[in-house]
Amino acid sequence: MSRKHPPSTAPVDRPTSIGRGRARTTEHNIEPLPESRAFTDRWWLAAPGHDESLRSLVERADRLYGKPPPEGYAWQSRPYGEGAQHLDAPTSRELARLAHMLGTSPRHLRTHCLEDGPHLLEVSERRAYCPQCLQEDSAAGRPRIFRRAWARVLIVSCSEHGTPLQWAEPRLAAEVNFALGPSQPELAEEDWEVLRLIDTFAHTLEACLWGNATWPAEWRGNPHAARALLIRCLSNLSSRRAAPPVAQLWVRSSLIPVISVPLRNVPPLHGVPWKVVQRVGRPAWRRAALWLVAAQVIPELPEWCRPETIPTAYFAETDEWWGNFRPSPHTQKLRQVYSSLRRLCAPFPIDQAQSPP
Repeated sequence: MSRKHPPSTAPVDRPTSIGRGRARTTEHNIEPLPESRAFTDRWWLAAPGHDESLRSLVERADRLYGKPPPEGYAWQSRPYGEGAQHLDAPTSRELARLAHMLGTSPRHLRTHCLEDGPHLLEVSERRAYCPQCLQEDSAAGRPRIFRRAWARVLIVSCSEHGTPLQWAEPRLAAEVNFALGPSQPELAEEDWEVLRLIDTFAHTLEACLWGNATWPAEWRGNPHAARALLIRCLSNLSSRRAAPPVAQLWVRSSLIPVISVPLRNVPPLHGVPWKVVQRVGRPAWRRAALWLVAAQVIPELPEWCRPETIPTAYFAETDEWWGNFRPSPHTQKLRQVYSSLRRLCAPFPIDQAQSPP
């Protein structure tokens, strides 16, 4: 029995020829192959598009052939559960098998891999997209695809169009609602200046952390201190569930389409602190945290280009909690992380509170 699929609104394959003498077919009229064949025969897909991630390509295959059996895709050497974490970075053997199924070369597929690193979002969080890029894909008859550039932690706008990246809900898997609305939100010029400030700061921070760029002499601190402040903005450094400090940011209504904050409690930080930032896939949430950090790093910003309110020492509650908390072996590691981040953030003065108008 063929699988049923929910209506697809994600990057989709346009009609493609699947071989000499064969009819043209699309994901809307093709019958999914039985599981016994779907992952051993050739995948009749359009070649990976410009900067397309391999995960995006596999999602296109899922829409045509259905989800893989429990043992995973035929080209994978790892079980499906584990292999799903490595769809963007297959092993050499997996890459060769996948290239055979696609009728292309492993060398070509290698250029579409995303090797894990601190500059990338966590695998499950790579759901940001540029609506204008996808509109152009659709107009050109290409599959609408997720680009590798959108998976970077400190990238929140499209490098080609300057369009603020949007977010595709993970529960929709490859199904993103690309209702061809305006790709550029209706914002005032001052709001666009805020977005340009955030982009400039984020690009500079990325280049200083993982490139050869020099930290601007007029900025406070250094890139490692700015990274520590970004972690503090997005982390819960107490030992109980609580909202991260960024949730205290008040955003004026005109910026809400592109800047928002997580309004939920999160568990205490554990593991590698930077992982907290890598798990924030939503561009609007990352912009909020980057805006807070930029406001502390870049001195003498115009008042209209600063957050409407930065609560007085928005880390004060955590600082007070640790000041009154009796040391415990269970919280020793968390306290060490907290103390290190607080010490690194020392170059940044926290502004006085302002009440929202």
